[in-house]
Parts: sequence; structure tokens; C-alpha cells
Amino acid sequence: MTSELSRKLQSIMAREMGQLGKFIIQKQCKDLGIDPENVATENLPTLSKALGKVMLSFGGEAKSQNIEREIRKLAG
Repeated sequence: MTSELSRKLQSIMAREMGQLGKFIIQKQCKDLGIDPENVATENLPTLSKALGKVMLSFGGEAKSQNIEREIRKLAG
């Protein structure tokens, strides 16, 4: 079962990248040694940076920063 945090993360990335969003999360999690179905709060800072870097290529600086900020906010 997918954790609530993983679902929220997938929702953010799907909104920004469509179907590619889920693939991007899986790839970044694999590279970082994180289970994409069970992202933990402590994974968010590292993951937000990694996903922000990916978004830089697709959406530019502002979109990258917004995604990083939104993902870090999931930590509460």
C-alpha cells in the first residue's frame, strides 16, 4: 500500500508532469535508495532537491523552486 506522503508527492508531480511524474519519482527514489511507495518525512529534503533539479530542465528556475518548496511543506 502506498503511503499518504507518497500519494501527495505523486499528485504534485503528476499535476506538473502528467504520466512522466510518477516515473520521475521512481527514478529519483531509486537513485537515492528511497522506497517510492513509502516515502518518509525525513526523505523529503533530499527528494525535494532531486525533484527540483529535474524540474529545472522541464520548467525553469521558478517552477523548480516552487516544486521544492511544495514538497518540503509536506513534512508539516
